[in-house]
Amino acid sequence: MKNVIIIMIALAIAQTAFAEIPMPNLHYNIMLDAKFYSGDGANEGTYDTTNRYQIRKASVAAEGELTDRVTYGVEYGISTCVGTSDQLKLMEAEVMYAVFDNIHVGIKQGHVLRGFASRTECPARLSMEKPVFQKTFGACHPLGVVAGGYFEMGDNMGLEAELALMNGANGTLDGEHDYNFGIIFETPVSGLAVTGSYNHVERQYYDESYQQYSEDGSRYGGGVNYQNYNVWATAEYFTGEGFERDDQKMNAWYTQLGYDIRIGLERLSSVQPYVMYESWDRDVDADDEQLYEYLEAGLNIKISANTMLRGAWRTNQTAPDGVVEEPESVIIRLQTGF
Repeated sequence: MKNVIIIMIALAIAQTAFAEIPMPNLHYNIMLDAKFYSGDGANEGTYDTTNRYQIRKASVAAEGELTDRVTYGVEYGISTCVGTSDQLKLMEAEVMYAVFDNIHVGIKQGHVLRGFASRTECPARLSMEKPVFQKTFGACHPLGVVAGGYFEMGDNMGLEAELALMNGANGTLDGEHDYNFGIIFETPVSGLAVTGSYNHVERQYYDESYQQYSEDGSRYGGGVNYQNYNVWATAEYFTGEGFERDDQKMNAWYTQLGYDIRIGLERLSSVQPYVMYESWDRDVDADDEQLYEYLEAGLNIKISANTMLRGAWRTNQTAPDGVVEEPESVIIRLQTGF
């Protein structure tokens, strides 16, 4: 895999040199985990609840300009959110055209605007991972046509808006789709932003023996985010219907709070304790309550400009009757990027 990445970079550099295209900007991310589980169901043969070391993500990305109006980006690597940690994959790719200075349109595989959690890249998150329900309310790296822009509104205000017309779950538009519209509004209050999104999903599964999903699903989301004076606070709420069946409704929300304590040492610039709470009702109208609740507490230690040592304890606080709660876990992560 190392040789493949080196060859890819060399080819990209050679192509830009011969085509007289500006050199791309290269970025690298490495995230290494040590995971430990305890309690009922821990270390009983299931990979997801077994103690292990794991490559959470290792990737190389290139981005640049083809002309003054055409930009591109591509990211290759391995990541547990798009497969296992031993499979080299194309994670993100895009070619965008600037119709106006602040409006662009193009083809993209990657994150679309479904709220703050969906748009925050893994290394830049406050908590260790996205909310557990995030992928159920929207695919992580869909592919399709994206149009968006950013509009300054004066007095420190701004509005980002994005429309995404993406493939369905099988990667086609044959009886399926994933359409999303989202906004982020930066308020006049420094560091305070609000978001809203709407998503419509139609899914067509070709294998009749496979579990059937709704062909008419809608999801709504909204939230608020504040980052200022060393405080990072976020709360988002999601609701929708049409998941495993047309009449299935789900509600979910999370809130997180962290505070950055500046140390100022050469090898220890800051520490950031945080707490995150999640609630997910997987079937609102079910006769038996289907509520899952999670609590996470952690500490992010910044040991250099680009390197962070992170630790988190996570527990499944509530599960429906008859469902065994997930084991408690402790995750230690070393991450760097350059």
